[in-house]
Formats: sequence, structure tokens, C-alpha cells
Amino acid sequence: MRHATVGVDIGGTKLLMLAEGPDLETPITRRLATGPSTTSGNIEAAVQAFLADNFLKPMALGIAVPGLVEHGQVKVSDVLPQLRGWQGIPDGAPQLLVNDIRGALAQETAGLPRTSSTVVIVCGTAVGSAYLCEGRVVRGSRGWAGEVGSMPMSTPQGVKRLDDVAGGAAIVHALGKRPEQIHAALAHGDHRAEHVVNAAGEAFGLAIASLVNILNPDVVRIAGGTLGYTGYWDTALETARAHSLPELWDVCTVDRIQATDLVVARGAMRLAIAAADGQEWIQQYI
Repeated sequence: MRHATVGVDIGGTKLLMLAEGPDLETPITRRLATGPSTTSGNIEAAVQAFLADNFLKPMALGIAVPGLVEHGQVKVSDVLPQLRGWQGIPDGAPQLLVNDIRGALAQETAGLPRTSSTVVIVCGTAVGSAYLCEGRVVRGSRGWAGEVGSMPMSTPQGVKRLDDVAGGAAIVHALGKRPEQIHAALAHGDHRAEHVVNAAGEAFGLAIASLVNILNPDVVRIAGGTLGYTGYWDTALETARAHSLPELWDVCTVDRIQATDLVVARGAMRLAIAAADGQEWIQQYI
């Protein structure tokens, strides 16, 4: 068996498993599809197969989920409703269950000053965020702060959630196409696809501006597969700049996260390692 640290990023459309460690020459990854019908049993079987197929013995196992986590249990997940009540994978390895955006926050703030005020936003199937204020995680009364995807947005069809106008699932639903078909349509100059994607990017940009104006961060880092649609990111950034207070925008660095597909898994790994070592700082993330 090979010892490794394992990170699991469970998303609304994909499951990403990542293993890194001294016994591995290079990181090992595996991706599988998920969806609303995905169950905890499906996740557990996939992770166990990943470990067995690669002869891995986890030294620490970090699991990130798209939902509200309390006391090591998934309380609710809009995009993966079957995970409600799940407490992780039955396994002997030290294990940590965490909200996916909190995982990304842990990874992206690793090299920042202790007094940093940071916003991390991930726009995938839906939109989520997490915040660090002067070195402390903004948790809220029950640790659930960050549900920016539920931010009310005014639209011609009435008030909708940000998820329903800016998330990847919203774009897929509006166009009635699979993501790869949407990318192809954008590459061929499909005006309807461009309109839908740009409108979603504008809504996302307004959300960024709202967080900049409310939280006054010095760093905003953004990830997620939806940013890959041509026009989405440029529209979002332009909109965010236009609707942020200039004084707040000028002191804030807004960037896309590098290695965006691995940031959540690596953040979950970082937190799991710290938990296994008994480090107290991770308590604010879980």
C-alpha cells in the first residue's frame, strides 16, 4: 500500500478525487460524473474504488461537499439533495467533512498574511462563497455564512436567486444544451448563446460588486467551470468594476484562481492534515 493524503471534491456535476504524498511520484486524480440523483453510497463506492485501484492508504482524507455542513454532517445540499444527513466515508483514516467553498478558502489563503481579508467565490453548477475577515473566517450564527447563491436578484421575470441566473446549471437550462454544446455554439458566434452567457456573467459581476462593497476585502479569488464560457468572465469582471465603489475596488485584487479544478480538493486535504495534527486553527473552517 502507498501512503497518501486524499482530497475529494464533490460537485453538482462531477466528483474529483486527488491523492498526493511522498509515496507517489506524481498526483493521482480521477473524475466521475454526478447529478441530483447521486447518493452517499455512490460517493463512498467511488472513493473506495479509487483507493483500492491505486493501492492507497490515506494518512488523511478531506471531503468537500456543496452544501451546509454542521458538526460533521451535511445538513442540506441543493445540487445534491441525496447527501442530506451524510457524515462521510466509513474508513479508518483521519477524515474531515467540510463545505466546498470553505475548502477553497483554506487553500487560497495559505500563503496570505495573517491579517488578510479575503473573498473566495466558486461558480460551478451553482455559486458559493466564503470569507476571511482580518484573518478570521466569517462563519455566521451557525457557521453557514457564504450562501451568495441565494442572493435575491431582480429580473424581468421577477426576483430570482443568483444560482438561477448566474450558475452553470442556469445557463444549461436556459439554452437547453450540454456544456460542450454551449462551448461549441459560443465558438461559432451563436448570438442566443452569447446573450445568455453574457447575462449570466453580468449577474455574477453584480454579486462580486456586492461582496466588494459590503466586505471591503483586499483579495477576491474566483474559480469554477462556468468561468470557462467565452464572454462570461470578461462580462463579470467589467460589471463588478463598474458597480463597486472605486475606493474599495482600487484596494482589492480580483483574480481567477490558478489550478481551479484542484483548489477545492487541495483545500480539503490541507484541512484534513491540520485536523489529524490537532491544529486548532481549522476549527473556524468546519
